[in-house]
Amino acid sequence: MAVPFISRKRLNPQKLEAEGKFYPAPAYIAEVGVNQLAEEISQSTTLTPTEVIGVIRGLLLTVPKYMLLGYKVRLDSFGIFKLGLKNKTSCKGYEKASLVTANDIEGIKVMYTPDAMLKAKLEKPEYVKLDAKYITDEEENTSNGD
Repeated sequence: MAVPFISRKRLNPQKLEAEGKFYPAPAYIAEVGVNQLAEEISQSTTLTPTEVIGVIRGLLLTVPKYMLLGYKVRLDSFGIFKLGLKNKTSCKGYEKASLVTANDIEGIKVMYTPDAMLKAKLEKPEYVKLDAKYITDEEENTSNGD
């Protein structure tokens, strides 16, 4: 399998008046949804597509629950999901731990660390350059910012 890419023009955020330069960027052909994944997974298991969808939905309900309880969630051979905290920009840090409060937290973010086995599977792929006409509408709308 070859990883598709396109040439994307990007602006230098420090020199907005300068002409952008072209860099390689991933080309996303489309999205794969749960139904398509379920069909494919069912072909390599004893589960029906409906059962696979049920398992995926169960996973999507259970993972956030454990993350909110303070657990790191490891999906074997895929990676670890955990929560990170976004500190308020006004939070400069404190000299004493006792001064830190929940008011210093702006929100949470999901963090993902891929498993070494997944990294190995994705290591050293071939690349194929696509014509820019394969850019999805979403990419066209963000072509200067990404």
